[in-house]
Amino acid sequence: MTETIDSTPPPEQPPRSAPTDGADPGRLEGASKLRIFSVLGVIVLFSEVVPLQYTMIGTAVQKIGLDFPSAGNNIGWMIIILGLVGGATTPIIGKLADLYGKKLILLACSVSFLAGSILCALTHSWAMFLVGRGLQAVAFAMAAVAAGLIRDLMPRRMVPMAIGVIATGFGVSALTAPLLSGWLTDHWSWRSLFWFLMIYMLVLIPIFWLVVPESKLRTRQRLDWLGSVLIGAGVALALIYISNGQQWGWGRFTAWIYLVLGIALLIAFYVWEHRAADPIMDPKLLRAPRVSIVLAIGLFANMIIGVQFYAVSYMAQIDEKVVKEGTIAGFAAKAGIPVDTMRQGLIFQGDIGYALGFSLMALAVHLTTWQSIPGMLTGPAAGQWATRVGLRRPYIACLAVMTLSMALYAMFHGSWGVLLIIGIVYGLAFGVYYACANNLVIEAVPQEQQGIGASMLALTQSFGSAVGTAILTAILSAHTYQVSTVAQPGAPAQTFDIPQVYTDDGWTIGFWAVAAAGVVCVVLAAVMKAGRTPATGGTLH
Repeated sequence: MTETIDSTPPPEQPPRSAPTDGADPGRLEGASKLRIFSVLGVIVLFSEVVPLQYTMIGTAVQKIGLDFPSAGNNIGWMIIILGLVGGATTPIIGKLADLYGKKLILLACSVSFLAGSILCALTHSWAMFLVGRGLQAVAFAMAAVAAGLIRDLMPRRMVPMAIGVIATGFGVSALTAPLLSGWLTDHWSWRSLFWFLMIYMLVLIPIFWLVVPESKLRTRQRLDWLGSVLIGAGVALALIYISNGQQWGWGRFTAWIYLVLGIALLIAFYVWEHRAADPIMDPKLLRAPRVSIVLAIGLFANMIIGVQFYAVSYMAQIDEKVVKEGTIAGFAAKAGIPVDTMRQGLIFQGDIGYALGFSLMALAVHLTTWQSIPGMLTGPAAGQWATRVGLRRPYIACLAVMTLSMALYAMFHGSWGVLLIIGIVYGLAFGVYYACANNLVIEAVPQEQQGIGASMLALTQSFGSAVGTAILTAILSAHTYQVSTVAQPGAPAQTFDIPQVYTDDGWTIGFWAVAAAGVVCVVLAAVMKAGRTPATGGTLH
């Protein structure tokens, strides 16, 4: 009997990175509008805890710093550490979302945020306060993971607009946060901000669990722990150097160790990803201009975003009269002489004419609220606009406006009226930027890598924010507001820095520095080939 040999080739096996549940991630294509918008609304409110805490705590830096005098000129670390920890953990969290489910990972992040909020509200130690901020920073990945979840669940036609919504929120952080933080600090203390954040998260966790479905999309991989450690440690070490370079000395060997080790680990990460069976993200995607240029722009653009928010809030809350009278009173108490006598013996060096002396509530009423409203409107509008003209044109426009805003801040920051006008112009561009950046990643990255793709963007953005704040801190540290004693027989004149107060020149140079970063953004966006066709919501993948 002749044996029949089947020459039909075996069916092709799906790659390890293929989604396990087919191409359908559980999209709500046939759902009612009420269902669709309920899911979108809850996701946005849940993830909005990230900009909410950034807005509430960022505006209160100067006030929080008063309770931690040991922090000195390192007070900016309460913002820097968000980029450090957020940058180190975001790629891991994004990959876990692709592997185990975006909803599950969002809930896990919320637990870390809760723990950090409670610790910050209770502690009187600067070190433990930073630990709490680090726990909160783990939630930075929530915005990236939520964008991936929206991409998985929303009907395709709604994805660009929905990403614009999540980029700028429903106004909880834009409108409510500045007023709420002012009201809370005026009636209680800055610690009430952290108690509010804890309550906000506790209320939303069960709502999110009940209303939002889990994405069906999974990646058939193992987590690349070595790659995760390499990128996380590399980012952290590089940021430690950048954040402390001014204090340690930029060229000091012991400081350089952090930078060299950080760069070495990042190079090792890139090399390892070419060898790993299950890389965190396909190295070919990282090299692709449609991804790499967007990530590079995210780095430089968020130098602007981080500095703008930190600088304007900080400057406006400095009160020149309080600074001078407090300094005089301190010298008088130490010398044991009357305040009026000491006033004749001190000379203040430098100009702080920018100081508005605003409370947090006044800051919200005069500046931050009005700056936030335009971004809340332009984010969704930019997503819809991109479905007709593509993402590149609005991207270039918003980056150019952000750059112009920094130049205007550098030249004119002496009155709240001018700051208000510049802030409104900046706010228009702010919303467009986040809508475009997130949609560009969605257009460029396959659906099974949406979590890590969005997380890599969030990584470069948080890194950029931290770098921008660190650069500003270094510039300000070289331009501290000073007081000198009058020389007398047997007592030569002495000059002292006034902690956490900086001259007008320092802020001006800082704004020009990030304006230069904005120029880099505009050039990169101009040469970018991606985003020249109408946005599709990721339908090409």
